[in-house]
Amino acid sequence: MLQGRDTERAVVAALLEEAWASRGGALVLRGQPGVGKSALLADAVARAEGMLVLRTSGIESESPLAFAALQRLLRPAMRHADRLPAPQARALRAVFGEEEGDGDRFLVFLAALSLLAETA
Repeated sequence: MLQGRDTERAVVAALLEEAWASRGGALVLRGQPGVGKSALLADAVARAEGMLVLRTSGIESESPLAFAALQRLLRPAMRHADRLPAPQARALRAVFGEEEGDGDRFLVFLAALSLLAETA
């Protein structure tokens, strides 16, 4: 249990309720290092029992690598890639190194959006 984070936990709880009701939503969590952002997210994940939680983080040393964070985010959802239109599925598989491809950013981002929709 997080101490002193009742307001933030209530916001997250409301967001989870919306997700359970298939209404979705978004939350931007920002703050200085060490203020408990990761702890709040860990608490949210623990409360999202039965939900597929996709998450990623930026790793500075990977900044030159195209799509590194996207790979970490989407890996659990890639089992649904066969539901995408063929060009989108190929684009994502190329990002994951499973197929040849040029990494067209527009197509990759469209494919990522489609994959998230299929997974939801």
